[in-house]
Amino acid sequence: MRVFTSNKIITAITTIIFTSSVYAADGINSSTGYAENYAKTGDEMILDFDDISWNVINVETTSELEDALEDASAGDKIIIAPGTYTGNFELNIGGSQNKPIWITGKTYLDMPILDGDDYNNGTVLAIDGADDDDSDDQGISYVYIEKIKVTNARTGISLDQADYVTINNVEVYDVGQSGIHLRDGSSYNIVQKSYVHDTGLYNVKYGEAIYIGSDYTKWDGTGTSSNTYDPATDYNQILSNTLGPNVTAEHVDIKEGSSYAYIIDNTFDAEGMNDILNGGLSFIDFKGNYAEAAYNTGDQNDNEYFENAFEINEKSSGWGYNNDIHDNSLTFDDEYYDEDSVSVTLTLALGSDGTAYSESTTKSISPDHWVVENNVDDSDYTNSVSDNDRDPGDDDKMYTGDLTEY
Repeated sequence: MRVFTSNKIITAITTIIFTSSVYAADGINSSTGYAENYAKTGDEMILDFDDISWNVINVETTSELEDALEDASAGDKIIIAPGTYTGNFELNIGGSQNKPIWITGKTYLDMPILDGDDYNNGTVLAIDGADDDDSDDQGISYVYIEKIKVTNARTGISLDQADYVTINNVEVYDVGQSGIHLRDGSSYNIVQKSYVHDTGLYNVKYGEAIYIGSDYTKWDGTGTSSNTYDPATDYNQILSNTLGPNVTAEHVDIKEGSSYAYIIDNTFDAEGMNDILNGGLSFIDFKGNYAEAAYNTGDQNDNEYFENAFEINEKSSGWGYNNDIHDNSLTFDDEYYDEDSVSVTLTLALGSDGTAYSESTTKSISPDHWVVENNVDDSDYTNSVSDNDRDPGDDDKMYTGDLTEY
């Protein structure tokens, strides 16, 4: 049986407020810190951490950190001293709504670095609620992570069967594939005020900054992969993050099977995006249902491979519907290729353990530079757009496909 929980806490880069925070970002409720339209369950993590009697655990070595995570229990506050901690770290124990597990660096000014030691191997920090004995999966919840840097593994931070986890004010960089992956039924989580850049060092195809859900080929019971996951990664919130530069694939990839993702008040930088093999390069790829993307800003930043700001795709039947994209501001460099495609050759990075090799690939591309390109054709469902801003302005390059404007 899985337990659900969630989180929200708002901070500047140098301070954090654990009381009823007032957060001024558009699209975020100023009294709660959640997305304005977020459907709460009543099980959200409390905001006022000052009311909790914490069991403080100070760690200064890799072995101390491993022991603290292995022996963690509700109400633990694990404080990581500045320094570099090398390894693949894992938490399999959750907290409770009124006593979460708090994993934090000691200071913002000198955040500890968790280093996986090989950008093609493992995950730096895994929050994993799957049972080791292959019995019914239990899930974990109520974990708060802040003030750490994560680098040098295939994935930076992953959540599996983990609910109501908040990732706040972390930096993820120099990873082989995706920066942060919310997977295997992980719902009601928040990633906020964080910086994800320089992903896809091993495989640009999987170099997303934030990845929500799993490809349908990996779904439990219906997928074709040997690794199977619960696709229902619902009600996750991506708030006020800086994503890019050098994120090789989408900045946020919302997979089929995921519902009600909230992508609010983020900054996207297209510099370094280069996954031309996968098709369109976009800031957000909507393959799930009922997602909302609002008050985000994105800049093409002279990337000749960049295509559309947002794309909606039906990767699996019944998914890619009822998404709402509004009040975003996008800057393009506006060189259209509507009639003539352009042949480009990229050297795609591959390799591990600090030794890179490469593969040259040539492909014809035809970037259009739409604000929203909807590739889902079904009049029974509605994908909606409104009040998005395009610079330079071009009414003919705003939206394409079956979209409802309001």
